Amino acid sequence: MRILLIALLTIGLLGRSELGWSQATAPLVITNVNVVPMNQNTVLRRQTVLIERGRIKAIGPASQVKLPAGAVRLDGKGKYLLPGLVDMHAHLPGSEGTLHPLNTYFRLQLAAGVVGLRSMRGDSSHLRWRDSLRRTAALAPRLYLGSPVFNRDKNYSAQKGRVLLARYQASGYDFAKYLGGLTGPQYDSLLTDAHRLGFKVAGHAPASGVGGAVAARMASIEHIEAFIRVYQQDSVQLQQLAQQMAADRIFTCPDLYWYKVNWLQYPLDYLQKMPGLAYVSAPVRQEWQEWWTTQNQQLPTAARPQFTAALRTYGQAFRIMHKAGVQFLISPGDGPFVVPGYSMAQELGLLVKLGLSPYEALRAATYNAAVWLGEQDQRGTLVPGKAADLVLLDANPLENIANIGLVRGVVLNGRWVPVAQLLPTKP
Repeated sequence: MRILLIALLTIGLLGRSELGWSQATAPLVITNVNVVPMNQNTVLRRQTVLIERGRIKAIGPASQVKLPAGAVRLDGKGKYLLPGLVDMHAHLPGSEGTLHPLNTYFRLQLAAGVVGLRSMRGDSSHLRWRDSLRRTAALAPRLYLGSPVFNRDKNYSAQKGRVLLARYQASGYDFAKYLGGLTGPQYDSLLTDAHRLGFKVAGHAPASGVGGAVAARMASIEHIEAFIRVYQQDSVQLQQLAQQMAADRIFTCPDLYWYKVNWLQYPLDYLQKMPGLAYVSAPVRQEWQEWWTTQNQQLPTAARPQFTAALRTYGQAFRIMHKAGVQFLISPGDGPFVVPGYSMAQELGLLVKLGLSPYEALRAATYNAAVWLGEQDQRGTLVPGKAADLVLLDANPLENIANIGLVRGVVLNGRWVPVAQLLPTKP
């Protein structure tokens, strides 16, 4: 624990360093800004937004918003303000996660407008990070932690699963992560016990596929393979399952950009021009390039067309789910050529191409995330009373989803942080 705290202090994530602050800062006033509230598909033009003690106090025309003395003013002319994004399938740096230094990872997320991370492979050190970051209001996204994973274990039993669920919930994890490998009865028992505890389970579909996950009321089904399989087997069954998912509010997080990269759908020169890549360290970029080259050389001739066909099939399954009212979550995943924060724009763009409107895609990355996390009364829309974790853009993302990449800065815990303060020096 002492080593962890020293490391965090060294990189400026704890305490009263230049990167941290108390929420009891001066009020912030953003004037003449275009507000994208995300509770309706509209833009409120030329608004004044008053933020006090980390909360949105008032929104309205300048003549209707009374400004307190000593407020920090920010001119929002021509800019667009909306709730910050939440990456709902992140893997924090470490043995199970990304290769980036923790401070760089957090800064890049914020610089791209990502103010929250749902981590899918938790451990006890992550609990300490989360609690320290929240306590000190540090310059980092808000963390939501999955438990250590449930997967194949020769010593696993329903009783062991029950004990682990209770332990993880008591320890402060936000949800349980299912990776795979349990038998049908073991999986069903795990979900039954989780429901009894009021503890959400997110993760891979079980061996029984989407049908088994829906029957067990899994809170969110990650990735695309299970949906491809059920569509290939019976598209009518997928329609029925999608309708049940919508009715039971079972979400899904496809991580489509991750598949496009890992299934080698992009040429290397395209990936090397990805936004934000210049802020990734040279050794990591080199490792990513070597990974792509090796994968491309080892890929059987017939594999790439098969991957392309599978992605096309997922697109058909996606449209069925969208039409049925299934709610989506947003994440580009983690791995080679997934730039922290910046690749959220790639994921949003891919889902718009599959049929989401820009508003629906952004709502998935804001309000849907808040609903799944049980924080819709606190976050996810830009209205008075909600937490002031916001992103300011140079152009309207409802007109073009690519504009989500034009980040001017973020409001974090009620304080304005320009992008220039977040980005590391380019290599």
